[in-house]
Amino acid sequence: MNYQILLKSILSCFIWISASASYANETVTTGDLYPPYVDRSLPDSGLMIPVIKGILDKTDDYFDFEMIFQPWARGYEQTKAGIHLGTFPYVWDSERDQHFYYSQPVFNIGSYLFVRDEVKDTEWSIELLKRKGWTRLCRPNGYSLEELRAPLLSLMEFEVVTPSDLPDCFRLLAQGRVDIVPIERMTGEYTLFQHFIDANIKMLNNSIMDAGLHFIVSKSRSDGKEIIRQFDEALLKAKKSGQLKRWEQDFFDKLALESQ
Repeated sequence: MNYQILLKSILSCFIWISASASYANETVTTGDLYPPYVDRSLPDSGLMIPVIKGILDKTDDYFDFEMIFQPWARGYEQTKAGIHLGTFPYVWDSERDQHFYYSQPVFNIGSYLFVRDEVKDTEWSIELLKRKGWTRLCRPNGYSLEELRAPLLSLMEFEVVTPSDLPDCFRLLAQGRVDIVPIERMTGEYTLFQHFIDANIKMLNNSIMDAGLHFIVSKSRSDGKEIIRQFDEALLKAKKSGQLKRWEQDFFDKLALESQ
């Protein structure tokens, strides 16, 4: 027997097992109460849970992971420290870009202003906000303010209120303790439907900004770029094959059944 060949084979196998094991038992973290994308009261805990699982399951190395839910700010900071494989869903902003690699957008979204239904105006403008004296803005803790800077915060002075979650923002809006809640359209509409169906709140029709929802990975991880490369490759295949649309349709079919 050629012991050198045998030794090389054993060594190669050990290296392969070690490399594979290094990706085992990883964690991916996300938050809650961001319907329909992430919300544990919804089918599959939200639209993006099976989507992210499905995409990572199709990567070469990063399919073996556990999905965990925790407060947005905690999950973000732990991911930044490299504790987790990645987190989602996040929009791009310049502060995050210093610390994270971004995937291609999984979904494209638009953010809108939700206000008390006390004006005839149907579209937002800075002039409307100034005329009404709407200077109190609500943004849940852990949500980016940077993304609102160009379309909103740089144009006038706001007092920013940061409660623990989005339903608290709408509760404060209904009570007249804040004036505007800027949030993704479906997220805002579904939160109102779930918690405040009779509240005197409306959405102004024109979006204040368009953005993408991304999977992000810390730049502190030595494999960060590779995670994103494999994720983007699997995401592109899911889009081209129609699998992403099927995941989306499956979620909304389950949601419709649950609502009956």
